[in-house]
Formats: sequence, C-alpha cells, structure tokens
Amino acid sequence: MTRSTLILVSISSLFAISSVAPASAEIQTVTSKPTVGSLAPGQSVLFDDKKCPSGMIAKFTKAQKRTSMKRSCVHQ
Repeated sequence: MTRSTLILVSISSLFAISSVAPASAEIQTVTSKPTVGSLAPGQSVLFDDKKCPSGMIAKFTKAQKRTSMKRSCVHQ
C-alpha cells in the first residue's frame, strides 16, 4: 500500500473507534431523587420527578468542581 492509503486507513480507524461511546457513558434512570452526595462529579442520571412536560424526563447532572446540580428536561 502507498503511504497516503495507509494514512487514510489510519484516520478512518480512529474515527470509527472514537465514535463508539463506552457503556459506562450511558445515562442511567434511577428510582429515587438524586442528591449531590449520590452523584460523582460530572455524572448525569434521569429521574421522573413529574415536573417535566409529557414525553420528557428530568436529567440531573452534578457539577465538575462545585457541589451543585443542574436539572433539565430531556426527551425520553
């Protein structure tokens, strides 16, 4: 193979590997309301707190460097 073909194959392989998310990156749905102490920094979970519009669920995300959480409604 030529050098340019090898480079293209290498780049294609890197894109294929980087587009696959690890299983641990999946957001879990929990049955009890998350607290700052129950989440790791940067971790997100889904919890149905009945405050979002129909067809949506609450997503709670703990901040990376602060002891706070963000709540948003996302599509299920």
